[in-house]
Formats: sequence, structure tokens, C-alpha cells
Amino acid sequence: MICLRFLSAVILCVLQGIWSDLCAQDPTDLYAFHLTVGTEGNYTITSPKYLSGFNTGGYTNQPWFTSDGKLLVSVRKKGGDQTDIYQLDLARHSVKRMSATKANEYSPRLSPDGQSLTVLRQVEGDSMDQQVWKVPVSGGAGESVAPHIRNAGYYAWLDPRQMAIYRLEGESNSLELYNLQDGRSRRIATAVGRTLLADPGGNVVYVHKFDSTYWYLKRYNPLRMTIDIIAQTPVLSEDFALSPDGTFFMGGGSILYAFHPGVDTAWKKVADLSQYDIHGITRLAISPDGRTLVLANVKKKV
Repeated sequence: MICLRFLSAVILCVLQGIWSDLCAQDPTDLYAFHLTVGTEGNYTITSPKYLSGFNTGGYTNQPWFTSDGKLLVSVRKKGGDQTDIYQLDLARHSVKRMSATKANEYSPRLSPDGQSLTVLRQVEGDSMDQQVWKVPVSGGAGESVAPHIRNAGYYAWLDPRQMAIYRLEGESNSLELYNLQDGRSRRIATAVGRTLLADPGGNVVYVHKFDSTYWYLKRYNPLRMTIDIIAQTPVLSEDFALSPDGTFFMGGGSILYAFHPGVDTAWKKVADLSQYDIHGITRLAISPDGRTLVLANVKKKV
């Protein structure tokens, strides 16, 4: 009986870890760097800042910048099992808690109109029921954005009417385009990575895990319903960020890479961050003005 219970817990943890890092108990720290581009298009990063001082040894992850440059993050305190949303004001060096519900909440964003905080909420009492929720920034009751989609893992707003949703289906996953007006969804791809972004043209950018050797950064155009390959990823990484000038950033271990489509023919090494004890780069975010890069560093327990 003990073995069966243990096996069930492991299976549950693996499934949850695929879509929301719910079982990632390894401490995760955030760092901010000043991002500069030279005359030849080469990027450099300087002035490292440790952002997780308010949550040392805990989980501080899934960074996302608002239009005014504030940073939304998912936070779980050391030794705790509750994940909430916090806002970091990098300019004022302040921390503000944005949610305090009994449900775990991840993937913080603002809705396209800026009036609502949207999150991936794990419904209380059901760890496998995750929905995209929105809560008015001014206060008030929240509601599910897509109530019939209960297996959401990640999401990205394309515009006020559409969002891309990563859905877990058994042992696989799919990327779907969801229409908020009629409640319909359209499958785009399978075997995708957890990072979903909307580029300035309203396209969905994602990583396609083609096989165990080749992963590709791809772009889906919802109007033409076409998929383009941007580049093969430099390493088997599913996390990336996009700067205002169209440059993509990805990390592998301690190495940060950059690639500008139409300009670069290969990924360029931006920096080796091992000197800062950064060896597990995962999530990335770039400020709206393109001057700040934030990355998450996963530290394995010893």
C-alpha cells in the first residue's frame, strides 16, 4: 500500500510538473541585468541585481513585465505549499503581494486592457484542475476566463479576444488558440514548450519539441493559419524572451544566448553567468524599454 501511494504521488507530481512547476521544490531565484546593445547588434549584460532577497531559499519564478515596467512573479515561501502572485517595483525596490487566496496561482499577466490581473489558478481541492482566471486590478471578485478549459498549463494573450493556451492531455500536451467571444478553440500544435509569447504582429511564438535532439522556435500566424520556423534552439530549452527590437534570448545552463531573425545566422553567446553562481537559467523576461533582462535560476537541492 505504501509503495502504491508513493507511486501515485510520483505520477501526480510528474504530471503537474509538466505544466505548472507545481512539484519543482528546488529553490528558484530571480536576477536582473542591465541590457545593452552595441552598434553591431551585439548584446552585453551588466549590473546584476538579486531580486529574491524577500524570499531567500524559496520559489520566485515566472517573471513577467507590465507595460509600466513593474515585474509580476509567482512566489512560494521556503517550506511552504502555497503559491501567490507578487509585484516587484525594480525602480523603487519594493515588493507588493497581489494575491492571497487559498488556491495556488501561477503565470501572472495583465489583460490586454490592463484592467485585470490574470493568472493560472489551481482550483482549491483539485490539483489537476487549472484554469485561467482574471481579477480586477481595482479589486472585486474574479472569474474564469475559459471555464470549460480545466487542463490549462500556460497561456498568453494575443489580443482582447484571443489567447494561446497550453493544455495537458494525458501524457501529451497541445497548443490551442482560444476565442473568448464564442468559446471555441483551435489546435495549433502538439509537443510544445511551456513558454508562450505574442509578438508585436499578434503571432504566437513557442518551442516545438520535435524529438529528443531537435527543438525549434516557431511562429504561428492566426490570420493566415501558417507556422514558420524561426530557428533551432541553441540547447534543449523551452524558455525564451523577446526584446522590443525583435531579438530572442534563451538560456542553457549558465550561458545566455541571443538571436535576431533576419540579422543573425546563428545564436550568439551573450554571457557566461557562472561567475554569479547561475547554472540553471530557465524563465526570462525583458522590460518594455528593452533595458532590463530578468532571469530565473533554479538551484538544485544538495
